[in-house]
Amino acid sequence: MEKNLEHPEFFKLGITIIYAIVIALSIDASKAILIPFYSIPSNFLYAIILFYGYFFIITGWIEYHFLTQRFNGINRAIIPTFVIEIGILFLFYYVIIAGSENGADYLIPDVYLFVTPIIFLLLTLRDMYNANNYKNENLVHYRNLSRNFLFISIIISLSYLAETYATGFQSFGMFAFYRDLIFALLTLTLIVIYRILRWREINSAPLTS
Repeated sequence: MEKNLEHPEFFKLGITIIYAIVIALSIDASKAILIPFYSIPSNFLYAIILFYGYFFIITGWIEYHFLTQRFNGINRAIIPTFVIEIGILFLFYYVIIAGSENGADYLIPDVYLFVTPIIFLLLTLRDMYNANNYKNENLVHYRNLSRNFLFISIIISLSYLAETYATGFQSFGMFAFYRDLIFALLTLTLIVIYRILRWREINSAPLTS
């Protein structure tokens, strides 16, 4: 059993199964917002948060498999990467719940304040671990990219905190809605740009044996 746990293929299969389970649970949790489709405009803020969550997790799943194919042996150490992947999956589920609970607007600011920065922190830690253990110039580029986006996500978080403080922590009304919508679009744009840049780096990296 111990040998199986250390085998990279066993680990990849376990992560794939966990991703699939969490995505299935998330679809069930968010169906009230996304089904039927004509309900999306009336729940536009929730839909943006849900799209952010699904885009992040699906592209992250794809990227995980690309990385394991491009860099042989990466993510071989099960304990550090397993803990990080579980943390990322929990945060994904948190985003989905924040965008699924119609009427629970108090959860949506969490996405800007700490969920997104923690996501980029975990991504940075994973890239730092890979860069330190598998000496490869491309992995160093991934680490630096994640660090930069972690810094940007912290700026967005502090900007949201400063804005809510300046307005007396106003949480209701049209002003709060448009404020949250703007920050939701900012975080969505941030993760989309991050994935695009990551995929460009991954596709340009040579295969390693």
